Amino acid sequence: MKFLIKIGDFFQNNSDLLSQIAIHFALLVVVMYIIDNAVVNIKQKIYDNSNNTSLLNLLLFMTKFIKVIVVILILGSFLQCRGYSLTSLITGLGITGLAVGLAAKEMLASVLGSISIMTDRVYKIGDYVSINDVEGIVETVNFRSTKIRTIANTLITIPNNITADTIVHNRSESEFFRLIETFDVEYDTSDEKIEEGLSILRDIAQNDEDIQKNYIARISALGENAIKLQLIANTTTNDWMKFLAIKDRLYKNVLRRFRENGLGFAFPSRTIYVRKDEN
Repeated sequence: MKFLIKIGDFFQNNSDLLSQIAIHFALLVVVMYIIDNAVVNIKQKIYDNSNNTSLLNLLLFMTKFIKVIVVILILGSFLQCRGYSLTSLITGLGITGLAVGLAAKEMLASVLGSISIMTDRVYKIGDYVSINDVEGIVETVNFRSTKIRTIANTLITIPNNITADTIVHNRSESEFFRLIETFDVEYDTSDEKIEEGLSILRDIAQNDEDIQKNYIARISALGENAIKLQLIANTTTNDWMKFLAIKDRLYKNVLRRFRENGLGFAFPSRTIYVRKDEN
């Protein structure tokens, strides 16, 4: 009986505190419910329109950020109702935030870089990209870094603040990849053989179903050690691995056909003339 009396006295003496807690807690629940429902609707629209993983990650980050801000605001409102100075609280949080911000400057820069990457849709998981001499397939995009799997099967991690401040080549966004390949033949190759070499390049391109038919075969330059025969052609794919297979097939066909037709590949060479002193 005494226990119940004590509980009754507690509620009577702290009615204002308890009512303020109830009001602010109810407000928190309502706001969180509204945020969660809005996020569900936005997420469904992303799934329906693009199923973009980067946008989903950005949505998750922004949801958490907004919820933290809501909690801070409601907590500040509650403390203000209890007689605490909200100005002093904000000042204290500002100083603390400044200290934390200075200590975590690089992390904050990476987070901002992540938001820039996701909002601009620079790349997504599965794209083949080139970033600062690093080429490979994007495996992971999070709020600190991007992980790229290279052709050598190494996994390279690049902070997103670096990615946001550099030029990114997203090869997967190309409609197709272009072949610009040069083959060096010896200078003593006859005019007829040079024409035959260009004809071989045209024939290979013409009979490859993965190469578009608007190709060009020409002499591109007279180099230091060789006559340069060049093939310029558009492929039919924007898949990097398939593009590499097309290049591999092209090289093998050129090697075989050139050798069969007596066309010699040039290599770096130097001719030295020795002058005889008549005296």
